[in-house]
Amino acid sequence: MKNFIELQKKIAPEISDMIEKRYSILLTIKYNQPIGRRNISSFMGQTERWVRSELDVLKNQNLIEIQSAGMHITEEGEEIISKLSAYIGEVKGLSMLSKNLKTMLGVKEVLIVPGNCEKRPEVLNEMGRRAFDYMKECIKDNSVIAVSGGYSTMAMAENARAVGNKKTIVIPATGGHSGNLETQSNAVAERLAHKIDGDYYPLYLPESINDEMLHTMLADSHISKVVDLIGQADIFLFGLSTIEQIAERRKLDEDTKKYLEGKGAIAEAFGYYFGEDGEVILKKGSIGIRIEDCGNINTVISIAGGITKAKAIVCVNRGKNKNILVIDEKAAEEIYDIMRGE
Repeated sequence: MKNFIELQKKIAPEISDMIEKRYSILLTIKYNQPIGRRNISSFMGQTERWVRSELDVLKNQNLIEIQSAGMHITEEGEEIISKLSAYIGEVKGLSMLSKNLKTMLGVKEVLIVPGNCEKRPEVLNEMGRRAFDYMKECIKDNSVIAVSGGYSTMAMAENARAVGNKKTIVIPATGGHSGNLETQSNAVAERLAHKIDGDYYPLYLPESINDEMLHTMLADSHISKVVDLIGQADIFLFGLSTIEQIAERRKLDEDTKKYLEGKGAIAEAFGYYFGEDGEVILKKGSIGIRIEDCGNINTVISIAGGITKAKAIVCVNRGKNKNILVIDEKAAEEIYDIMRGE
């Protein structure tokens, strides 16, 4: 396949561009269906005339269905999307980039999704799908899956599917955090459990809690059970944020922001604030997955994308030889430049 792609790029480079655009149309329909032609035109930044012509091709190939309510992806279209993702990755050299980043960062695996999730929401959905597909192969009977909150982990949960007859338990990786209730760890865990027909145990705790209150709350049988389950997790999926993003999302107080800024904090993930070299600057939250726990967890998946998160991705994941990174193309390119510049 690689030799064929190189030949195609030499003699008919326009074909790769056309395929990538049709792949983008299919993704737009998949994650927004039912959707009308005008909305696709808006998403793609193309004229309705151009979109109409492309849709006719996709319909004739039985990749989409056009109904009065809007367009849908067919079963054949779903299969094509997965194959096109691999093809476009080869065309863009993402396989080689993935190998280079794996070595540079010292992680277990790097999965790169074509596109830019900061500009195209469907790319984040594809990142979620890739993360789930990888995780699905790691699920065993009685697996305990811990998930952090965030848009990327929720994208994974939304794209989850049945895992057969395997019994699973899904738990939040941390207690409650301030911010968007729809993407908090409890919401992500509940959605994932529903999708894979697993058991779900919530964990509702304040972000900051003193030792006396913590001791009292741990006496609660449900809370103590979830804490025990966190220690048994064999799969852990987490997202991450830049300091600027998390300060806004969680409405950090001025003293905390000044402290983090003074210490040179770069990133936040599952309650930990990291410096440029991956050192922990601050831990917020009383109960949840600890960094030292990650070494005992079989599968650790980090999901994040976009140029703005590239440095944060490096800070959190560098040297973590168990981590699997699921990132988008733009983050991958930026991370490569960061690592080469050091």
